[in-house]
Amino acid sequence: MFSKPTIIKGALIGLSQAVVLTILFIYCHNYIKEIIAENQQRKEAELSPIKNDVGLTKIDWAQVKESKPGQVTGGVYLDRIQDFDIVHARWSYEFYAWFKWNPKKIEFINLKDSVKGAIRLENAPVRIVNGSIEHIETRTFYVNNKGDSAYVLLHMVGSTTKFFDIALYPLDNYLLMIQLESTVYDIHRLAFSPDSANSNVSSRVSVAGFEIARNFILSKPHTIKSSLGDPRINQNQRNTASQLRFALFIKRGGISIYLKAFITLYIAALLGFLSFFAAENDKMRVIVGSLFFAAATLNIIMSRIPSTTGISVAEIVNDVSLITVLLIAGRETAIRYILRNNPELNSLNKWITFVITFIFYVSINIAIPVICLNSLDRH
Repeated sequence: MFSKPTIIKGALIGLSQAVVLTILFIYCHNYIKEIIAENQQRKEAELSPIKNDVGLTKIDWAQVKESKPGQVTGGVYLDRIQDFDIVHARWSYEFYAWFKWNPKKIEFINLKDSVKGAIRLENAPVRIVNGSIEHIETRTFYVNNKGDSAYVLLHMVGSTTKFFDIALYPLDNYLLMIQLESTVYDIHRLAFSPDSANSNVSSRVSVAGFEIARNFILSKPHTIKSSLGDPRINQNQRNTASQLRFALFIKRGGISIYLKAFITLYIAALLGFLSFFAAENDKMRVIVGSLFFAAATLNIIMSRIPSTTGISVAEIVNDVSLITVLLIAGRETAIRYILRNNPELNSLNKWITFVITFIFYVSINIAIPVICLNSLDRH
């Protein structure tokens, strides 16, 4: 049994450790909740035809309101994802796009490009925003007898540059978008109307390591910060065009992905906790080995994701493990040295530190995946 003064001193030291770890737990919890909220806010804005995209030029709603464009109904069928590269911020795909319009009101596509076969890229009626069309061809073209209804089916291969938000890695989810705009007309001449009933994703579409979730199609104005020097318009006016957006949610599935990503890290932390039961001469060797193991795990994780100014969930989990092992190392150096003349308090503090750090580490490593998985369920 420990003496009463020893228990009081041990409780005070343990309380200070618990306060520090509780503050760290609350900070990590709130930070992850915040980045999840920002992620969802950005995606909701991208999928709303009446909201400005977060971080992009605000839509010139006054220009949109005064415009009287011709209507072009458009749809997209995503046939294949050829490549998906998070590190190099790029994904490429193959898809069908169709458009229906009244040729008497707007010349959406040049008649010479209406025959079946490849279209020269400079003659393409649409462009991919933040990307490029690598191949385009007409598969079907139709005009009714009255000449007031036309339909064209295009087959395209393209790619998009997208800087993926890896804040939730490895339980991350992404909104992949194919954004199409007319190469000729602005919002005053043409506005897209989405064909929601027929737009879809092929069952062949897959991305390694991800589940294919919902898809959407919508039309939304897109404003840039320039008139592009066009002398026919007010130089203070910003160009605004109608954009047809096809969006696809993909997400990594389940707790198994999370455990697979961090299994070596948990082994490193386990080594740190095992140091409490090691022989006195072996304690620091076990702790140092645990630190090197955790550092090596961080290098492996960082090689799988692009560099970013923010802190990802993977980095938080790794940093928490490093901090936990450092606290154990601190207990075996600084505190143990301070209490070298009080072996009773030193022994009590060892077990208090073990219990507090173990509860903290287990709790935060349960809370983090639960928060992330709940956010995935909402997409």
